[in-house]
Amino acid sequence: MENNRLVSAQWFEQMAKVTESIGQPGFAATLFETLGCICPIQATTLYLYPHGGMPSALFELDGPWLPQGNVRQYLSGFYLLDPFYDACVEGVSSGCYDLSEIAPDHFELSEYYQSFYRHSHLQDELNYILQSSPGLSLAVSLAFTEKLDAATTQQFKCIAPWVLALLGKHFVSLDARGARFENLLEQRIHSALNNFGSSLLTERECRIAQLILRGHSTRSLAARLGVSEDTIKSHRKNIYCKLDIGTQSELFSLFIDSLAEAQGVLSKDPLESYMSKIR
Repeated sequence: MENNRLVSAQWFEQMAKVTESIGQPGFAATLFETLGCICPIQATTLYLYPHGGMPSALFELDGPWLPQGNVRQYLSGFYLLDPFYDACVEGVSSGCYDLSEIAPDHFELSEYYQSFYRHSHLQDELNYILQSSPGLSLAVSLAFTEKLDAATTQQFKCIAPWVLALLGKHFVSLDARGARFENLLEQRIHSALNNFGSSLLTERECRIAQLILRGHSTRSLAARLGVSEDTIKSHRKNIYCKLDIGTQSELFSLFIDSLAEAQGVLSKDPLESYMSKIR
């Protein structure tokens, strides 16, 4: 009982510190320190996700990741395949979400997981997502090297209203234009990335290709799009044929290579310029 009172006293002291830091430079660090009282957190990042532009890391603390799986790599283009980013731009309600709620089935078999996520050495992740304004999301990413148990996850979820209120107060001046964090060039690059394959594929095929890259299985795609699995298989076959590839790994490689091309050629579809150069 004494230990419980001690923990409670420490927690309320930390809550007061976070509240006092609203509007101050040390706000994010104080918030993450306080959240760590619930459970040790191995990596913390605060992301700004403009829905029509490239994201920014407003705050980060080093995690256990390798060079292939760090925040810089993430922001170079892998974010487009992140299920948490996808949830933000698709307008998921503000709240606290764990990886199992957001990630597609077969997540650990996806090329995103194999080529990026596993290099972070993380096993679990929670995000506090705040839909700050139309077209703009904030995400507090808490990453762990071990799976969280249900009780700990619930503790993080219980304080979601408080965390979201803090974020709303501290970042009240942010807007979807994101003028402080990105420029027109970055917006155009993001537009190119988001239209990967549009010069060769139909609108439905583009959407399916993006979902395949994010790790969705044929069954998951069928359920999400409201069609049969045979229809998805047919679309997948057409996509691979049009892109002259044969596997999901080749689709992923083509995606990453076209991102590099988009840094210099800002056509609507970066794949169009990339394919013209290799043919």
